Amino acid sequence: MSDTYEEIYSRMKQTYETQRGDSIDEASDIAIRLRTLAGEIYNMQSSLEWTKRQFFAATATGESLDYLAQQRGLERKPARKSQGSLTFRLAEAKNYAVAIPAGTVVATDTEVPLRFVTTVDGEIPQATLSASIPAEAEEAGYRGNIAFGVATVPVSVPAVISEVTNPSAFRGGSDRESDNNLRQRILDSFVSAPNGMNAAYYKRLALSVDGVEKAGVVERSNGSGTATVYVSGTRSEAPADVVSQVTALLNEHQCVGAVVTAAQAVMRDVDLTVTVTPKTGFTDEEVQWRIENAFADYVYDVPMGGKFYLSKLGSYLLDTDCIETYALDQSMTDLTLSGAMCLRVGDVTIGVSR
Repeated sequence: MSDTYEEIYSRMKQTYETQRGDSIDEASDIAIRLRTLAGEIYNMQSSLEWTKRQFFAATATGESLDYLAQQRGLERKPARKSQGSLTFRLAEAKNYAVAIPAGTVVATDTEVPLRFVTTVDGEIPQATLSASIPAEAEEAGYRGNIAFGVATVPVSVPAVISEVTNPSAFRGGSDRESDNNLRQRILDSFVSAPNGMNAAYYKRLALSVDGVEKAGVVERSNGSGTATVYVSGTRSEAPADVVSQVTALLNEHQCVGAVVTAAQAVMRDVDLTVTVTPKTGFTDEEVQWRIENAFADYVYDVPMGGKFYLSKLGSYLLDTDCIETYALDQSMTDLTLSGAMCLRVGDVTIGVSR
């Protein structure tokens, strides 16, 4: 453990006074010099400690973690934009086609609006009332995953358009891979070394594809020499195009005598029913918000083929530091997942007891 600034200064002062044979005044010039030097030594020591942490995957962060990943043949996954479509409607049909150019912007009617843009040139044909055009979130990230009917505010839409909405949910958006997720992939590459023929190899291939957050492998899924790699997206099903990319990658690296296919993970909803006793100073709304987010964090931290423990969930809830106690509903149980199954947040009911 590193010395504190006060420990460094105290040791320097004691050594000086011992060799000088007299105590020094804290307001003296020499005391000021010793404190200045102790501060610089402390800063240098802190820098050295930070540098030491960057040499190991278990403690490295940021760019240093990227370098360690590259040594294992891994790359941090970039943020992805969510994909969907926008439907533009007319109050009445026109005797001409209404052009809707690529880059047309529609936003959500929320406190912090999210913007979505069409990705191709489109039009509402003559004598037709509406048309749906492919679109994507303007900015990459998980926040771009919205439910249907949320993007309703025209921003740069032709004036003749009377109404706009998204007929289905936007999906596939993800944040840049976090240090924790990348760190886990690096550590997993040491624990289960891929040898070109085992499950770890196929899982590693799948996780290298943008849009894949989790992967699980079921060996002998269709008999000897076969395996199925199940993948999920960011807190949701993996989009079809992502599954296709995984399939192509598996085909490219197919081992002789092995038949490996890709498929969407089986999503299983996990419900939360809990009653909590809040700490003083927290509103019911803040407690509910923290508990719901802690539950989601744990659910999405459970790997495919892993186990969901109520005791572990409890530690996540207590780590919110806003509750004294909690009581889970008796219907909740531990879960053991197959390599094909991925957990997802279901219904959440949080009672606050004061």
